[in-house]
Amino acid sequence: MLFRILFLISTTFLIYSCKSAKDSPKFNFADGVYHTELKGKNRQVYIENTEDSIVVYSLQKGWKRMDLKSTTMQKKSYPQKSDKETLGANKYWQNGFDVDILTIPLKFRPTAESFPKQFSNNVNGVVYLGYRSDIYRLSYKKNPIGRVTQDVKHYGISAGLITGLGVTAMNPWVTNNAINIEYDGLVWSKGVAILMGLNQITFGIIGGVDHLLDKNRDSWIYHGKPYVGLAVGLNLN
Repeated sequence: MLFRILFLISTTFLIYSCKSAKDSPKFNFADGVYHTELKGKNRQVYIENTEDSIVVYSLQKGWKRMDLKSTTMQKKSYPQKSDKETLGANKYWQNGFDVDILTIPLKFRPTAESFPKQFSNNVNGVVYLGYRSDIYRLSYKKNPIGRVTQDVKHYGISAGLITGLGVTAMNPWVTNNAINIEYDGLVWSKGVAILMGLNQITFGIIGGVDHLLDKNRDSWIYHGKPYVGLAVGLNLN
């Protein structure tokens, strides 16, 4: 029963995540302020998407306090109409805080007491909060008939903390025979994660610990013991 409830909750979150991710600017090269490298220096630029091109405006220091007028700003349009270079970079990135709903489909647990190393695949759902960098690579290609097409490749890298709930198999073997029944126990997971995102999919490695939330916690051989997990999910923001 507990397994079904957690499965329904995870499914609901993933459906919501799909809708949010589809419309999120994080997965599109949307209008906004980005970082890029110009002449060996980290600079900020403003990206403006038009119907058939992208315009990149070079921002000066202190732009947040300036009354910016696009007609007076240095800019470059893609695809280029001439060979004259004003902004030469085609790699842009944004930094910010990140919130995800993740599931941990696989956990590796080291040897505990008389129990050998093992992998577990119980249902787990966690909330992730961290710091993320999203990188976009902009390029244009010309096909054999001379038409120019835009290509934007995106990936993200982040690191942060996780917390959430899951289930674990409880039986005599994982409690040193302290119980004589089998059931699914509710656990609280917490830890750290390093994630990578490719378009709308997020995956990564988690290092965490589980705490059993019932009276048999002191008998469970994995209570408070570290594990390494595989995380997958969809971005919420």
